[in-house]
Amino acid sequence: MNMTFADYQSMGGKLSEKEFIQAEFFARKKINELTFSRLANETPVRESVKMCTFGLIERGYLGSLDGKKIKSETLTDALSITYEFDQQDANDFIRACLSDEPGNLFYIGN
Repeated sequence: MNMTFADYQSMGGKLSEKEFIQAEFFARKKINELTFSRLANETPVRESVKMCTFGLIERGYLGSLDGKKIKSETLTDALSITYEFDQQDANDFIRACLSDEPGNLFYIGN
C-alpha cells in the first residue's frame, strides 16, 4: 500500500474509505507499472510516492474508478458520451513526481 486512508485524510482527501481503497489500488498499480515495481516493497514508503499517489487520486488522473474520463456529452434526441483515457497524463505526472528519486526507477533494465 502506498498510503493509508489516515494518510490520505490528513492530506485533505475527500473520498470515502471505500472509494479511497479502489483509487489507491489503481494509483499503486500505475506507479508500479511505470517503475517496474522497484518501489513496491519499500518500507517505509517514500514521501514522494505518497504525494504522487495523493496527486493521482485528487487530480483525477485515474479518471473515474472505471478508468474513463468523460470528454464530452451531447444531448439531442439521445445522449452521446465520448470518453477520454488519461493514461498519458498519469504517466507524465508520475514521472514528474518521481524523477528526482534515486535508482533509475523508469529504466527498463536491471
